[in-house]
Amino acid sequence: MPKQNATDTRPDRGKRIALSAAHGHSLAGTYMPLINRLLESGHRVLCLAPQISEGETLSLTHAGADVRQLNLVADRWTLMPERQVVQRTTSILSEWKADTVLARGSGVMPAVSLAAKKAGAARIIAVQEQLPPESDEENGSEGDPEDSLIRAFDAATDVLCYNYDHAAQLEISGLLPEDLTPVVLPGLGVDLDQLQVAPLPPIGDELCFLMIAELALSRGVLDFCKAAEIVKEHAPQTKFQLAGPASRSHDALSLADVEPYGETVSYVGDGADTPSLIAQCHVFVYPSHGEASPGPALQALAMGRAIVTTDAPGCRELVDERVNGVLCAPGDPASLAASMQRSVKWPDLIPAMARASHQKAERRYDRRLVLAALFDLLGLQRAAITEA
Repeated sequence: MPKQNATDTRPDRGKRIALSAAHGHSLAGTYMPLINRLLESGHRVLCLAPQISEGETLSLTHAGADVRQLNLVADRWTLMPERQVVQRTTSILSEWKADTVLARGSGVMPAVSLAAKKAGAARIIAVQEQLPPESDEENGSEGDPEDSLIRAFDAATDVLCYNYDHAAQLEISGLLPEDLTPVVLPGLGVDLDQLQVAPLPPIGDELCFLMIAELALSRGVLDFCKAAEIVKEHAPQTKFQLAGPASRSHDALSLADVEPYGETVSYVGDGADTPSLIAQCHVFVYPSHGEASPGPALQALAMGRAIVTTDAPGCRELVDERVNGVLCAPGDPASLAASMQRSVKWPDLIPAMARASHQKAERRYDRRLVLAALFDLLGLQRAAITEA
């Protein structure tokens, strides 16, 4: 349950809402639908990130948002680096007069949540995107990261998770105040008006399996490549396509890492044309080792594709086993290959699974429904969302 805040008496219209992220590309990309909807509803929006490019700043300001760069690196001489970082952030939020703060971003959320309370924000939503917590010395955090999270959650009026696994882990972690229960929303959902059902290509011997993800080890890119080689041995006509941009994560892969599998797996670009790629495949594969909310797989779900993904946090929720897809063990190419081979053996099941995927997207991931729930969490009227 959210904490009750007796000071939250401001009128709904014209609120001043600050959003943070670890990188500007998240604000100018993933979160732009929310930012646009907030601005259209008459609210002011402040975007905060420690790393934000000139192009990202231009996109956000062109939309009507204000932008500030966070400095999360404390001075070398200070004896209390975390306090200095919080004070800097507090100054930004106080000067801008933020009354509602959505604090998210790895290495960013704790400082923003604490600063929001010091700045007098009436509503503070702390977004926990992953567990267990990891220290991020590069961004200026120090000491026990769990202690930082405990204080950040204590400052918050609500906590938001993007999947039920993370919420359950958080509830038993001992990090939350007793009066705070995580709210679960699937990221920002998917735009079902923009991502409409695409007819399946003719189903024959040449089934096409597609994976779109950042090129990173934890996204299961090499698992997909190895599994494709196993399936190819039994079904030589089958096609395998991989798309995705370079990753900024610690386990990033390069094209050189997937090149040895080039005879089996075709790299078809950075995934900028995601809808057209999905439209050309029969089955979408997303073997991530676990994450908050798998965007590419949600897009495939919306467009009506059978899903093969892992029995891991953030992924298992996408699939009703053998209804709209199949689950496999994370980090296990043989298990992934076995799940993919089900579609090869029983291709007649693919159309029914594809229909079930879109139906699941309508029930659970429709962006209008997700934004309406997020507006509720932010204490805003939802009429502008549900009527859009």
